[in-house]
Amino acid sequence: MNQKKLLIVVIFFISISIFGQNGEVYENQTIKSEVLKRYVKYNIYLPPNYDTIKAYPTIYFLHGFGGNNNSPRIKGIIKQIDSLIIKGSFPETIIIIPNARKSWYIDDYAGKEKYATMFISEFIPEMKKRYALTKSIQKTVVMGLSMGGFGALRFTMLNPEEFGICVSFMGAISTKKQMVEDLEKYYQRFHAHLYGENLTPKERINKVYLNNNALYIAEKVDIEILKSKKWYIQTCDDDFHSLPNAKLHILFHQKNIEHEFRVTNGKHNKICVDNSIPDALEFIKSNFLE
Repeated sequence: MNQKKLLIVVIFFISISIFGQNGEVYENQTIKSEVLKRYVKYNIYLPPNYDTIKAYPTIYFLHGFGGNNNSPRIKGIIKQIDSLIIKGSFPETIIIIPNARKSWYIDDYAGKEKYATMFISEFIPEMKKRYALTKSIQKTVVMGLSMGGFGALRFTMLNPEEFGICVSFMGAISTKKQMVEDLEKYYQRFHAHLYGENLTPKERINKVYLNNNALYIAEKVDIEILKSKKWYIQTCDDDFHSLPNAKLHILFHQKNIEHEFRVTNGKHNKICVDNSIPDALEFIKSNFLE
């Protein structure tokens, strides 16, 4: 092989290594939780050419009800982000997907599943030890789908020391009226393990419910906390949760809190979220680059 051809081959492989290498997803990693008395699984995406000397922007991606750290929808979004990173269209970022089971990312009424306590006091500190995560709050995102959107909103409001950017897709928050009027079968399926068994409809509106629902947290939390964060709130027009999300949007307006609010055509499903992903990623990117 002559020198010219050799040079072309070398340049070709260098270009593949720089521009064509995919990041890697490590599935079903674990941490041991003393709070929960069990191991907690998570998946983590590390960008191409991951370097422990760097400090990477970080996204904590929260799955929905009935999902887990291996939820196909989240895997699909990570592939989109990975593709953008390879093209140089999105900053190199670490993405962490914890398994929250059906905890709704809160501490339940009975103290049996203190997921929020575990996440803040154990999980995040352990992630910071294991991986080259940014120390910048402004470059730390909590993003979620449905139940995960519920979690993203409450974590940002209640733990402002950890997160600077909130992205909520179809956040599964509810109004007091919706919670009271919800059919018993749905309350038992989604919420009884959180707020209490054998409650009358009005008893569902208790401290655990009010202290974890972003719509009501936003009414009493320090307004400077809300103003210091970047908010992207998406909902679907035919979704049961569109009303409380719209009310949160109105409340933010009344408090002069800058935020992005998107209403997408559709029901509470994958298709509705898909239409908002590119816009949301551009929102994250623009805030990372500030």
